[in-house]
Amino acid sequence: MSAGIHRKRLACVECTRRKVKCDKILPCRNCTRKGTECTRPREQDSQSPSIPRSDESTEQAIRARPSTDASLIIERLQSRVDHLEAALREASEFRRRKVPRLQGPLNGTSFSPARSIVGQPSPFFIPDSAIAEPRSTPKEVEDAATILEFLAWGRRKDPSYQDEIVKRSHLAHSPGDLPGEADWENSLSSGPSAITLCQLLLPTKAKVYQLVRYHCECLLWYHGAFHATMFLEQLDAFYSQGGGLVDGPGVDLQWISLLFAILTASLASAPASITLSWGFRGQERETLSHRWLQACIACLHQADYMACHSIYSVQSIATLTISAHMLGHSNGFSVLLASAVRIAQGLGLHQLDGDHDDRASSSLGREIGRRVWCQLCIQDWFSIPFTESYLIHRLCFNTEKPRNCDDDLVTLPDDHPTVTGYSRLFYDIAALMPTLQDDFNSSNTLYTRYEEVLKYDRQLRTLATQRLPRYLQNVSTDPSWPRYVPWARRSLAISSAHKVIMIHRKFLSLSFVNPMFEFTRKTCVAASRTIIKEQKEATDENGPLLWIHQAFSVTASVGIESKDP
Repeated sequence: MSAGIHRKRLACVECTRRKVKCDKILPCRNCTRKGTECTRPREQDSQSPSIPRSDESTEQAIRARPSTDASLIIERLQSRVDHLEAALREASEFRRRKVPRLQGPLNGTSFSPARSIVGQPSPFFIPDSAIAEPRSTPKEVEDAATILEFLAWGRRKDPSYQDEIVKRSHLAHSPGDLPGEADWENSLSSGPSAITLCQLLLPTKAKVYQLVRYHCECLLWYHGAFHATMFLEQLDAFYSQGGGLVDGPGVDLQWISLLFAILTASLASAPASITLSWGFRGQERETLSHRWLQACIACLHQADYMACHSIYSVQSIATLTISAHMLGHSNGFSVLLASAVRIAQGLGLHQLDGDHDDRASSSLGREIGRRVWCQLCIQDWFSIPFTESYLIHRLCFNTEKPRNCDDDLVTLPDDHPTVTGYSRLFYDIAALMPTLQDDFNSSNTLYTRYEEVLKYDRQLRTLATQRLPRYLQNVSTDPSWPRYVPWARRSLAISSAHKVIMIHRKFLSLSFVNPMFEFTRKTCVAASRTIIKEQKEATDENGPLLWIHQAFSVTASVGIESKDP
């Protein structure tokens, strides 16, 4: 090994001094057992001149690389790990507390929708002496998984960090979203120039149809925010009657926004082999993905979407779910999503079903409204672990789930795959989150809070096993099923495992130091392994790259890296 390489020592100071084996986890078992302080040796001030210190190298990398480089996200994530480790050390007194072990067996070897521990007795038993709340569990420790996942998206869960991060990074805006390019922002200073730029960004008619058809066949099952047949008819009219012009007669800019949202998702999610077959090379693909997303948002603003409510704007924002997180626009998307909820309520999408509904709307219009509202609910409720709040309350709307049907609106059994089937299942899973949030916040002790976590853990496992449609189960695929069924299965496995971790998130850090919550530790480690396993297998398929494949891997890494050896 080269003499210039500096290797960080992981063994603690006390174990090194006593010349005993250290498990290299702070605090280590030896120090915890003896009740002594556990620290690692500090880095030497005089490191090898050929290797810069970690904080300097991170800062230099951030300054040297362009903001559009995806590795910048990883650099920022790593720069926050030290802060979280410091917070963990602050909680060392609580973590060293000796508590009795759980009674009864635990099952946490693996997690998947096909294999569950539904029905097993609650493993949670706490003696009276151990029910006391910790005096001060840092927020960073409690929500480590969600904080790190937010960092991967370019967002911060704790708003108190925003000012400090902006000041240190010399930014003029929130550090989350990628900064806009100067020429693009200058073009938005006036309406006509923005529309002209949007026109220049449209590819040829043949390529537009390729991208739209790919979205309808390979991505629409994931969100179901628009009706494929109707949109293709509107696309035909755009070229036949409007001449393919963004500012053509009868062309709605909010519909153009939906078109750009569909194009962006297809180009950002399709495998490289497919995008190359369309004629988009690597650099052009990256550039157009960002520009099309910006064009999507620009069309919304040019159409004054906040005042002129249209279902097209709601569909556009719901469709951006596919691409916004991957392209570094998570902050902006969260605001767009909130506005979409209010616009949808203004359009009455939350009151499509009920005893007193006398409106003469078409069956197709109602069904499209249900699909869009379903997607808004899913996105809002799945954001609860990161925002600790939600916009859509279950008691304040009567719109039902979309029917299990394709574009012909013929209702089919749940075991038959349709473009709405995946969203219908995920709506039920997402609906657990607001009730868990309310019940958890209404509880006053660790005991009752953990009982709520275990209750919703069982409900999630029931949904992911006993109420799973046949085409999403671990059975041989039918040749007549759509091509997206294998991708939907993998997405379900990844997302369900992630939701298990989110349900247990408040006890995740405690579970690695407090044996009373060992069930959470084993469950989350098993769920993390499932996420990593499924993502590795997803890379071998020729399917679309969904944003959850990247984002949820961060949460999985927290569980795997923190587990006991």
